[in-house]
Amino acid sequence: MTAVFACSDAAYPGEAPPGTAHGVIELAGLCDDPNQVARFVPEGEDLLVFMIHRRDVNLGALQSAARRLGFDPLGVGVIDLDSLPDSHGAELALEGVIARISEFPGAAPDQVKLLPADRSTRRGFLGLGTPMYVGAPMIHPADCAAADGCKACVAQCPVGALEWSGGAVAHDITACIACGICVTACPTGAIANPVVAPEAVEAELLAVIGLSGPPIGIRYRCRDSRVEGEGGWHQVEVPCTGMLTVGWMLAPLLMGASRVDAVSCDSGGCGLGNDERLRATVRDFDLARAALGERITASGARGLLGPDATRRGLGLVADSDAAISLDFESADVGNVTIEPSVCTACEMCAQICPTAAIESVVDRAGVHIYFDPKACVGCGQCVGTCPEAASGAIFMSKTFDGAEWAVGRRELRHDPTPACEICGGPVAPAAMLSRIGELLGEDGGSTMSMIARRCINHRGR
Repeated sequence: MTAVFACSDAAYPGEAPPGTAHGVIELAGLCDDPNQVARFVPEGEDLLVFMIHRRDVNLGALQSAARRLGFDPLGVGVIDLDSLPDSHGAELALEGVIARISEFPGAAPDQVKLLPADRSTRRGFLGLGTPMYVGAPMIHPADCAAADGCKACVAQCPVGALEWSGGAVAHDITACIACGICVTACPTGAIANPVVAPEAVEAELLAVIGLSGPPIGIRYRCRDSRVEGEGGWHQVEVPCTGMLTVGWMLAPLLMGASRVDAVSCDSGGCGLGNDERLRATVRDFDLARAALGERITASGARGLLGPDATRRGLGLVADSDAAISLDFESADVGNVTIEPSVCTACEMCAQICPTAAIESVVDRAGVHIYFDPKACVGCGQCVGTCPEAASGAIFMSKTFDGAEWAVGRRELRHDPTPACEICGGPVAPAAMLSRIGELLGEDGGSTMSMIARRCINHRGR
């Protein structure tokens, strides 16, 4: 059951509050005193929604009131009445937020961060205000690829709140601004922020798109933005639109939305450069949308906002279509090539790949290196770890190619491995032995002879 409270201090976007099956309790002065809802919450309610005038309310006070009633402050629905264009928009917003908080996964203690009171509101500016709760990321070690050397989230964090050390990633919640970028940057889905749980955001999108009647536009907006409502659009709040990917922008179209866009902070732009991240994502999205055109239709697919959102979305539209080739600027897809004349088949690229897009297999025939474009997130860590990258051994481009997706997993490199004269096991790839010989030079002839004839377990015997 859901308890819905609306502030009646100013005009609604229609003649009356949204008329829904949930019912709405109007309260004068709700933005001034959210604690008054305690007198009206029926027993057994498990969801709570506030419909307020965000320009007036202190969100911290709102969350504190919810917490005193036993609700998780991050799992409470908040709708800004000032951002709604009309009564139909208000109804959609209410149904959308109820669907979203119904799928709220709950917040662990490590996923809650306090921010100073919002000074952009009238009450926040005039008073001391109450700190606001925001959702913070938490890393699930079982899913994290840091032990293999993955540092994708560390590289993307705009404030240095993540640090890789000894095969693990540490999170500094004090430095963290809870922007959500690490959530979508993580290639394995090991980082979770409860306020942007993929299943919850997807539930909101499906509810709004399904109830809108004529197809509606979806507009993502930052947590701190104040975007006025516009007919034909529904606003979906995320911590920062810098976290969006091409997949997150494609997903509403694949659910039946008419159009998608995103807006960033209002206060002169983002000082951390996240506006440029958003612009790059929008450019890539516009490229995909223009190239795919009418192929982008409602697919009925679910689970479109996971860690593979971009690859899944593009695959639904253009998989096996040889005519589609897209060269992106920043999208989380990639295509890897290896130059056999330079590659030593050391396998380091396969060891660090967080999604197993690059895999290596060693058998009696030698070392085999395989690549699957459907698993590549374009993180570039394979290039960064390759000891021969400067010589052009490996190259990664942010390319989606329908023909290569049709082929799928393929062998990029094969190099034979001589057998150990003692045990018959593999010594090392022939290309690597050749490279070691070059480094040792003429003076290392005897050493090279031993290295080439015996495996690492039998050298020196």
